[in-house]
Amino acid sequence: MKITFWGAAKQVTGSMHLLTLDNGYKILIDCGMNYEQKKELNETAFDFPFNPGDIDLVVLTHAHIDHSGNIPTIVNRGYKGQIICTEPTLELSKHLLFDSANIQMNEFKYLYNRAPKHRKKQVPRPIYLEREVAVAMDKVVTLPFNKKFKVADNISIELIEAGHLLGAASVVVEYEFEQRTTRIGFSGDLGRDHAELIRTPQPMKDLDYLICETTYGGRKHTSSELAEVEMMKYIEQTITKIGGRLVIPAFSVGRTQSIVHVLCRLAKKGLLPPVKVFVDSPLAIKSTHVYTKHPELLNSQATQFLNQHGDLFDFEGLKWIDNLDRHDQLLQYTDSCIIISAAGMVEGGRIQEHVKNNIQNPFSTILIAGFCAEGTLGHKLLSGQKHINIKGKEFTIYSTISRTDVFSSHPDKDEIFNYINACKTKKLKKIFLVHGDEPNLVAMQDTLVKAGIQGVEVPNMGEEFNLV
Repeated sequence: MKITFWGAAKQVTGSMHLLTLDNGYKILIDCGMNYEQKKELNETAFDFPFNPGDIDLVVLTHAHIDHSGNIPTIVNRGYKGQIICTEPTLELSKHLLFDSANIQMNEFKYLYNRAPKHRKKQVPRPIYLEREVAVAMDKVVTLPFNKKFKVADNISIELIEAGHLLGAASVVVEYEFEQRTTRIGFSGDLGRDHAELIRTPQPMKDLDYLICETTYGGRKHTSSELAEVEMMKYIEQTITKIGGRLVIPAFSVGRTQSIVHVLCRLAKKGLLPPVKVFVDSPLAIKSTHVYTKHPELLNSQATQFLNQHGDLFDFEGLKWIDNLDRHDQLLQYTDSCIIISAAGMVEGGRIQEHVKNNIQNPFSTILIAGFCAEGTLGHKLLSGQKHINIKGKEFTIYSTISRTDVFSSHPDKDEIFNYINACKTKKLKKIFLVHGDEPNLVAMQDTLVKAGIQGVEVPNMGEEFNLV
C-alpha cells in the first residue's frame, strides 16, 4: 500500500493525492487546478503523471477549483469511474467548473483575436469546455456525512465535516486486507473553530495515517476581533466618517456568503448605516442559493438567525448584480457604497474594474479579505507599493489598502495543531503535511515534533511513501 503526492506538496494549489492499495485499487483524493502550472499553458501542461484510465475512484473533498478544477480533464483523458462528494459540493462544483470553462474560453478568444495570423495556432486552447464539465458531473455520486459507503468488497469511504466550506469533507478510507484494517484520513481543507455560517471541523477517529492541510502552519491569524466588530471598524472609517467607498475583493464561494451574512447581522441590529451594498458576482449569487438550500448544514448561530429572521443574507440596501448591464451601471455609480466582488486575489473577474475605478480615490478603502498568492494583483496591493499596473495601465495608489483575516476559511497554526491532536491516537503511524508553502509546512512540522509527535513528513511533489 502506498501514497503518492501529485499536488499541493510544498505548495497550496493543485491538490491531488493517489492512494494505491495492496490489491492494486487506486483512489485519487481531489483533482485540483495547479495555478502554478496554469501560468505556463501548453499542449502538455495538464498531462497527468499517471494513466487516468487506471484510477478506480475519485473522491472530491470540496468545490474550490484548486481541488476540483481538473476533474473535467481527468474524465476527458480516460477516467471511467465514479466521483464521490457531498450534495452541496456537487452543486457548488457545477457552478465553479462551468464558470472556469467559460473564463478559459473567453481568455482564448481574447488572445486568439489579438494574435498575429502566423501565431494564432500557438494560442493556448481551453483545458476543457462546458460540454466536458457536463460529462464529468454526470459521474458524481453524492454521500451524506458520517455514513460509511462500501466502494469494493474490502474498501469503504466515509465523509466527515471539514468546516471549510458548505459541504466540505474530510475523507476516511478504510481498507481491510489480510485480517488487518487500515484507516487513512485526508483532511481536505479545514475550517475555523468559529466560522460565520458552517460548523466546526470534526476530527477523524482511529486513524493509522493522516494527510493534513497546513496552509497557515506557521502563522497566527492577526484579526482577534469578532467579524461584526472588525467589519464595523472599516465601515465607520470609510462610510460613516468620510462618505467613501469600501471595495472588498472576495471569493465567490464561501467568503462572499460570510461577509454578506455579517453585514446582514449588522443591519438587523440597526448598526449598519444607510448605505447600498452591491454584490457584483453572478457566481456568488448562484453559490448563495446553494447555501440557502442547505440549512441543515448551518451552525447553531446561523440556524438561530435564520429561524428568527427568515433569511441569512437579505437586508435593506443589498443589491445583487447579476448581469453585465447592471455591472456597467455600477461602474458609473459615484455615491458612497460597499462593493463586494470576485476574484478574491484580484486576479481577473469584475473586481479588477472596481479596483481600477477606486484605486486613485483617497476616500476609498480596498479591503483584502483573504489569502493572496505571491504575484497576484492582491498581493501587489498589499506590498505597500505606490503604483500598480492593472491591465497594462499604470495607476498611482491614493486609496487606503487594508487587510483582514477575520473571514479566513483556513485554520491558523494553533487550530491546525489542535485538530491534529484531536485526530492523534496511539495507532497513528505517520502524519503528512500538505497544502502549504514550505515555510508553513516546516513550521508545523517543528511544532508537532517539539510537542512529542513523531513520524511527521513534508512530502515533495511526486514523492511516494509506503504505508505498512
